[in-house]
Parts: sequence; C-alpha cells; structure tokens
Amino acid sequence: MTEILNIKHGKIVGVHTSVFTIFNQEKYDPKAIPTAWQEFFAKSAGTDLGKADSFYGASIPSMSMDAPMDYFAGALVDSDAEVPAGFESVEIPEGAYLAVPHVGPITNIAASYQKAYMEALEASGKEMRPAPHLEIYNPALNPMADDYQMIIGVPIN
Repeated sequence: MTEILNIKHGKIVGVHTSVFTIFNQEKYDPKAIPTAWQEFFAKSAGTDLGKADSFYGASIPSMSMDAPMDYFAGALVDSDAEVPAGFESVEIPEGAYLAVPHVGPITNIAASYQKAYMEALEASGKEMRPAPHLEIYNPALNPMADDYQMIIGVPIN
C-alpha cells in the first residue's frame, strides 16, 4: 500500500556511481548499484554514517534512455553536515514522496519500480516534481530474504 512521506531538507552522503535505468536492460549494469553500496559500507564502517537507522539510494534521472543517471548510496544527514573525505553528496530538497513498498528479494526490484511509476503514481493523482528519486532501506533487514521490505520514493507535488 502506498503512502505519502515528507522528507526534510538534507543531503545524502555516500558513494556516487552512474548507471543506466533498470528499464534499459540493454545498457543496465546490474553490478553498479550493489558495488556502490559495498563501497559505502566499507568506507562508512565505524563512522556515524554507517550507524544510520536507514540508508538511502538517490537517483537523479537522466532525460534520455541513452544517458546514465547518477546514483548515490548513503545516509541522509542534515543539509549543513560536512561531507567526510572520500564521500560525495547530493542535496535532497524538502518535499513529499509517494512511498511504494517493495517486498521480496532486492533482486526482484524491477517489478516494484514498474508498479511505482506505471501504476501507483497514476493512481495517486499526483505529479512528479524535480527532485532525486529515493530508495529507503532498513539496514537491519536481509535484502535477499523473501520477506525483505524497502521503500521506493517518487518525488511528488
């Protein structure tokens, strides 16, 4: 079931990569995002970033299926927080997000993305706004488990 989340202004501090959308299977690299997360966890071990209650993936969509999008794997911090050496950041403006749940192994996320953008967004009656698209993860859960749960966050007006 979808709901609306209000995210406060902040920034995601973590590891940056570029990747084609999952909807472009010809160019999509299924290892790019997991590799960014592995790098984030390795670099953030023992830091406040690595101890966050939730982790965030932020996508800045490309306006073309032929150009990769930017993806940040990390933790949401206050907008005035310093970015530690070795990390990058992306600003997250305050605003509403349509929260669409994904349930099941993370490897099956493509179907949930399709549902979020092709069904849930239209059913909500809302329009997308220009802001990073989010993935919200609970670090206590096993992303390969059948009962794994995470949120796909679509920025809306």
